[in-house]
Amino acid sequence: MTKPTDIAALLDQSGKVAIVTGAASGIGRATARCFAAAGASVVVADRDEARAVAVADELAANGGKALAVAVDIADEASVIRLMERTVARFGTVDVLVNNAAIQGRALLEDTSLAYWEQMQAVNLRGPFLCLREAAKIMRARGTGGAIVNVASIGAVHPVMTGLTAYDAAKAGVTALTRSSAFELGAAGIRVNAVLPGGVITEGGQNAGGTTPEGRAIQLPILGFMGQPEDIAGLILFLAGPAARYITGQNFIADGGFLMG
Repeated sequence: MTKPTDIAALLDQSGKVAIVTGAASGIGRATARCFAAAGASVVVADRDEARAVAVADELAANGGKALAVAVDIADEASVIRLMERTVARFGTVDVLVNNAAIQGRALLEDTSLAYWEQMQAVNLRGPFLCLREAAKIMRARGTGGAIVNVASIGAVHPVMTGLTAYDAAKAGVTALTRSSAFELGAAGIRVNAVLPGGVITEGGQNAGGTTPEGRAIQLPILGFMGQPEDIAGLILFLAGPAARYITGQNFIADGGFLMG
C-alpha cells in the first residue's frame, strides 16, 4: 500500500529559525505570521523597532517564538548585529526572507544622485548584506538553508514611469538571486525570489493608484489587487520542504498583470 503524502509536512517549519526583514508591516508581517504558524522561530527585523516589537508580541501571544530586532539593512554593522542577535537567541539561521525595501517616485530626468543611491542602498545593497551574512551562518553549520528575496515585476517589465531607480535595484535582486543560488547550491543553500505585482500594502498605497501622468493603474487579469498573504504563502512554499528541488528561480506573482 502506498504511504499517503503528509501535506502539512511539505510546508512545515518546525524547529527552524527564520529571519524576515521589513516584517513590521505589509508582506513582511504576513510572512512572519505564516512562518510562525508553520512552527518556525521568527526574527521580526525592521527599522521601525516599535512596530517590530508589536508584531513579535502578537506572534508570541498566539503561541509562537519571536524576537524583534531593529535593523538598517543598508548598514553593514547593523546587519551583522541582526545575525548575531538571532544566533544568540535561537542558535542559528535556517531561513532568510529578504523583504525590506523602500519605494518612491521620481521621473528619470528628475532623479537625483542621492535618491538613486538611497534606492540602491536599501533595495539592493541591503538584500546582498543580509544574504551574505546569513549564508555564512548556513554554510558553517553545514545543513543548508533557504533564502527568499522579494523583488518586483518592475524588475522584468516596467509598470509605470517614475520607478526607474526602484526597478533597477529590484532587477539587481533577481540577478543576485540567480548568481548566489549558483554559488551556494553545493552547500545546500537554496535561493529564490518572488516578484510581486500590485499588492495592497502601506508601501503600495503610498505609491498611489495612478501613474505620475494621472492615468489609473490597470487591474491584473484576475481582476483584483493582491493581498500580502498572497505573497507570503508563496514565500513559505519556497522556503519549505515542498520546494527542496527549486533554486535560482524568480517567481512572478502578479494576478496575471503582465499578461494584460
